[in-house]
Amino acid sequence: MNNRNAQRFENVEYYVEDDVAVVAMGHPPVNGLGLGVRRGLVAAFEAARHDPEVRAIVLKGCGRGFSAGGDIRELGTAAAAAAPALSLHVHPVIEASEKPVVAAIHGFAIGGGLETALVCHYRLVAGNAQIGLPECRLGVIPLSGTQRLPRLLGLAESIEFILGAQIVTASTFAGTALFDRIVEGDEQHVLRLAIELAREKIGSAALPLISRLPLPDHDPVPVIAQARARLACGDAIESKCLDAIAAAAESTDFEAGLAAARAIYDRLAASEEVSRQRDRFFKSRQDNHAR
Repeated sequence: MNNRNAQRFENVEYYVEDDVAVVAMGHPPVNGLGLGVRRGLVAAFEAARHDPEVRAIVLKGCGRGFSAGGDIRELGTAAAAAAPALSLHVHPVIEASEKPVVAAIHGFAIGGGLETALVCHYRLVAGNAQIGLPECRLGVIPLSGTQRLPRLLGLAESIEFILGAQIVTASTFAGTALFDRIVEGDEQHVLRLAIELAREKIGSAALPLISRLPLPDHDPVPVIAQARARLACGDAIESKCLDAIAAAAESTDFEAGLAAARAIYDRLAASEEVSRQRDRFFKSRQDNHAR
């Protein structure tokens, strides 16, 4: 086994094991996708792209889990919106890799963490890892998740999962297309299996992109209509989130749906209600820490 070219790009560790590059988010405590991590991911994937000896890539998180999403320490700051942005810049770099990319998930993949796993070509996960897109709790939407998740799980299950801000174990998704392999084991075992999977995929004729998948729903109209009827007198944030999910079915293609979802996200992120919910979130964290 030959490890070489070890580097650190801001909050991302990078090394090459024989012919597989390992890109490891290292931003304690939960690998929040702050500006340093976003910059590090772009730099690491560029390094892997330009290394002729690298034939596949594994993306993982160090420590407790894969990633718990946006860095809450940056909420409301200039860093949160600074380039590279997650869905505008980081995700396209990962998805466009001509070398197979495997997400190695242990511990948790929450919010933007799960969305980042969904742009990888393959996903290998520990069965006890916590999975969720709970952005509705903060008054926003899981931007790219509203477009990719329905292409894997269908509209009805995605609506229930996202609007309910559910966090469940990865084993809940056994038998679905969300994960390519559900395994048992700790961080290092998951990494070993992910490297093996990455090597299996070297030379694949076409790498699978969720963004290019059609929706599995044969008739999305009644599914969306029923969901809207249930929300007629419901939460405004949930209604906006449903609009974003519906864009996956109502738009001409993935990019158009993502643009529609981004417009909804931007309006919500700039609203006073989100600011209030963010303040309540921080206050609840402070209260919990004070106990």
